[in-house]
Amino acid sequence: MAKIRARARAVDMLGRQQIAGIQNALAELFKNAHDAYASHVVADYFEEGGPGDSGFIVIRDNGVGMTKLDFEDKWLVLGTESKTEEQRSKIYRPRDVQVRSITGEKGIGRLAIALLGRVMLVLTRAEREDGLHDLVAAVIHWGLFEVPGLALDEVEIPVKTFPKDQIPSQEDVIELCKKLCQCAENIRKLHTDSFLDDVIRDIENFEPDPASFDAFFAARDSENLSLLNGGRGTHFFIGPCNPSIRAELVKEEKDGDYGFRKQLLGFYDSVFGKLESPLISASFRRWRPGDLIGEDLLDPNFFFTREDESKRSDHWLEGTVDDYGQFSGNLRVYENYYPGLSIPWGENRGARTKCGEFSVKFGYVMGNPSESMVKADEFKKINTKLDFIGGIYVYRDGVRILPYGDPMFDWLEIEKRRNKGAGYYFFAYRRMFGAIQLSRENNSDLVEKAGREGFQSNEAYRQFREILINILLNLTAEFFRRGGSNTEIFEQVQADFRKRSAALEKQQKQSATKRKNFANALGSFVNEVETGLPESAIANLRKLTHSRMEAASVIADQDKAAAALIRAEREAVAKLGELRNNYTCKKPSGVALTKALAREWEGYLATKDRLESELFKPFENEIASTLGEVANQARIYVDQRKRLEDRIRSLADDRKKELAEVSKQANATAIDTRQTVFQITEKARFALDQAIRNIQTDLNRTDLNSMSPVQIEELRMKWEEELTDIEARHRDALIAAKDMLASLAENLRSSDGEEPAQIMEALEQRMMALEEQADEDFEMVQLGLAVAIINHEFAASIKSVRRSIQDLGQISRTSSGLKPLYESIRHNFEHLDGHLNLFTPLQRRLHRNAQRIDGPKIRNYVLDVFQNRIERHKFNIECTDGFLSAKIECYPSTLYPAVINLIDNAMYWLSNIKGNRSIRLDADSEGIVVSNNGPEIDPRDAERIFERGFSRRPSGRGLGLFISAKALQAESMNLSLGKPPLGHHVAFKITIPNIKVDL
Repeated sequence: MAKIRARARAVDMLGRQQIAGIQNALAELFKNAHDAYASHVVADYFEEGGPGDSGFIVIRDNGVGMTKLDFEDKWLVLGTESKTEEQRSKIYRPRDVQVRSITGEKGIGRLAIALLGRVMLVLTRAEREDGLHDLVAAVIHWGLFEVPGLALDEVEIPVKTFPKDQIPSQEDVIELCKKLCQCAENIRKLHTDSFLDDVIRDIENFEPDPASFDAFFAARDSENLSLLNGGRGTHFFIGPCNPSIRAELVKEEKDGDYGFRKQLLGFYDSVFGKLESPLISASFRRWRPGDLIGEDLLDPNFFFTREDESKRSDHWLEGTVDDYGQFSGNLRVYENYYPGLSIPWGENRGARTKCGEFSVKFGYVMGNPSESMVKADEFKKINTKLDFIGGIYVYRDGVRILPYGDPMFDWLEIEKRRNKGAGYYFFAYRRMFGAIQLSRENNSDLVEKAGREGFQSNEAYRQFREILINILLNLTAEFFRRGGSNTEIFEQVQADFRKRSAALEKQQKQSATKRKNFANALGSFVNEVETGLPESAIANLRKLTHSRMEAASVIADQDKAAAALIRAEREAVAKLGELRNNYTCKKPSGVALTKALAREWEGYLATKDRLESELFKPFENEIASTLGEVANQARIYVDQRKRLEDRIRSLADDRKKELAEVSKQANATAIDTRQTVFQITEKARFALDQAIRNIQTDLNRTDLNSMSPVQIEELRMKWEEELTDIEARHRDALIAAKDMLASLAENLRSSDGEEPAQIMEALEQRMMALEEQADEDFEMVQLGLAVAIINHEFAASIKSVRRSIQDLGQISRTSSGLKPLYESIRHNFEHLDGHLNLFTPLQRRLHRNAQRIDGPKIRNYVLDVFQNRIERHKFNIECTDGFLSAKIECYPSTLYPAVINLIDNAMYWLSNIKGNRSIRLDADSEGIVVSNNGPEIDPRDAERIFERGFSRRPSGRGLGLFISAKALQAESMNLSLGKPPLGHHVAFKITIPNIKVDL
């Protein structure tokens, strides 16, 4: 009898050569952790770790681990039956942990490790009913399984156990590697393959230190995954890594997408299923050189959330498909619900399906924001996710099946159909997010391919796809395609969204144009004022007026001379009026101003007042006085009544002319509005008349005698619906126009024409303020998160640094050469460590109750922060008796940063002056005053200094005073400019309601 024998290369072909990609290999190891009842599995990739900086990856879980017997008789055996459901009851399950379905099927998933790297150290400590077992360690080089002609049993794997309270040292790992090298040498004697030299070199260079890794991770893990101190689980140390890992990560970073992580996100379902928290969390952390914290590429926030379902979808479908292929569930189209929706599938002709029963849940977001009911800021968030990870996922017993959900894998051919007609087929794959929920119990005929590239194309999978495609086609035809039986609401809402968006866009464009023109006018005004054009124009007008009046004074005829003088005055006043108009900017009506434009407007008003008081008004008085002087010198009698009447008549004519022009424009607008309303009404009448004529024509062409009563009734209902639809559509538009005009007329009557523009301006101003506030809030959140992360990671890392410096101190005692280096490192570290302690009062979560703070505490805090700068720049920090006696009840996280910011700003401006650099801390019954003898604050900056983005520092971001003022305001305190004490030029006052000072 002949026997089938397996070569060692079978391991390579079933593992490295068969698994589809890096992500599939990682997913297989994550699944193994799930089957071992782990609650956490973490893959840490060190980009320049391992031999030759080629990368090193550590994969750890806190599952039940493997005993030595398990490792040798199951893990090292291909195609084990432990993955079958019959064997599930034999697998150890920790107490109080629910039974999990087994995700593996063939007992070869562990071979996927070979795709991640060439050499692997495995450490596993088992927990069983009798407690913790000894740790099992083994080293494998997957290149040994590539040797042609090598029998599987010729490869020997060195295995060693360690007691319960130990993990291998680096020397222990090297010893295991030596044994594996000996195995490779024995193989080379029988198989003279040149690449075995590379295998041996890899093994000799493979020297991970599990104890160092354990200490490193202990200071950074949020969960305990150590194999010490009662820990259990399985750890894999793999290197040198497959270069594809780094290449894919670099490509993802370069492309700015989720190219690497998209197949690993959402490994376990806690969004679309019933569980709100996953049974197992999976992480992949990328560590670059110098990183204090690894970048977790699988952060759950990168994936979809339950909030996305409820707040960030325009349409939502949820239901189940029974084992006959019939769907029943609920549908939401915008805000309209269709409960009890049924979608039939008749291809199986009443027989049970092979694919079995499953549930369906997915949402859809319109591609155009103007057609979506999702809020603008929320739309941006969900749109980014859809671009990166949009699609329909598949989960079996909560674990994701690859590659379903990958935006590049359109397994339901949604985009293929859409390319034939976007309007006809509606759905776009990248605009969808959701999942199909399967179970091993109900869907056992859906079998994954060996390479983990989806399901095998058997009859069950073909039915599975056809049912889902049928659901999408039915939804499109009935709810989203023109002419469908339930498309009226969808089309109406879309039309309303488009109209509203178009109207808003038009209004925003008009406002933007008006603001731009207004800004240009203000800019021209400033330029002309700064270049002295108004003064030059007045000087020229003065010369002209004097010459005209002098010429009038020499006229012999007294009456003609007086008339010439009055005419010269009138023309001078008219020219002055033109000059005033040239330097007058009118604020656009009904348009809100940005903060910057509002500041320019305020500056314009101040400059305009200055021109009026210092230039225009004095010259106007000068005209009258010049006329009097010339008349007296020439002994000309000027009739003052006639002069006054002439001035008033001239002014009245000018005002009438201006008012007539504006009235003409208003009447023209009213006539245009009237004509527009008339055209709309005529269009509505014509549409209805045309519909009636079309129906009459159809009626005349129809042979009613040849039709059944049912057909006649259907025809009647069709025609009536057409008439009703046309009438209702135009009636609603006319009612809306009528209501708008009526509201406008009422506002005009009650406010003499001012109120409508004021209302529009107020609404637009509020909208702009809210948008600016949202931007400010977002930036503040980002800054807060950055500080929190820095503090957390610094605190975690500093523990090991402290220990290392203590060890270095012990060594330096026996080495005089090391002592100066140790003293320098210790001195600088103590300074750095002091700054870590300064983070403590800034942590709001540690001090959510108000605390008692006194002056000495604030002083000490300031001195700790600025000690080096005070000594380096010779700053003099003075604290008055009033400040030292001050007692305050407040949050340290609010007051301390504000004081620090004020002193930091003072030090910056003081560093540029010579001599005494004084900063003074004072307090009175109203609050704290921080003053200094630096340069004064420009009066123009007094109001702007607390605005976000305003700074006079060359590299300043304009956030310090803004954040301090906002934070203090939120706690009923106030930051403002104060009156500087004698000898100081700048003072800031923090008003504190409950301050107590012993004066």
